[in-house]
Amino acid sequence: MKKVLFLILLFVIKTTSAYTPKEFSLNTFNSNESVTLKSLRGKKTLINFWATWCTSCVQEIPELHSLKKSNKSSQYNFIAISAGDSEKKVKKFIKRYKFNYKILMDKDSKVTKSWGIDSLPVTIVLGEDGSIIYSDTKPPQVLP
Repeated sequence: MKKVLFLILLFVIKTTSAYTPKEFSLNTFNSNESVTLKSLRGKKTLINFWATWCTSCVQEIPELHSLKKSNKSSQYNFIAISAGDSEKKVKKFIKRYKFNYKILMDKDSKVTKSWGIDSLPVTIVLGEDGSIIYSDTKPPQVLP
């Protein structure tokens, strides 16, 4: 009985998010295209918050690429929000690591902080309605 309660508690902790999606408008890397949270609705969205100085962010790139290549990927938007980096740093990072998500520039980290994110990396998956269906410091093993 104790094991069952522990597993239920663990599930609740893992699926309950301390993060709060807030509307934003961010420009994409290297362009003037603006993306809003509202514009992503209607399709599930995987958002990865990261920074160029973050070693864990570099280590998870193969996992993120694998998710983008999965069978379910056509049902998703794939967004990476660069928290606090300049375009020059992001350009150098992309050239070195071949990160292939649509990158949004949160140069002052205001959006990142408004979502309650205080450490990186964080991956959040939103449902079609914008509600959080996954959040963790690592990407999901499979798309939910």
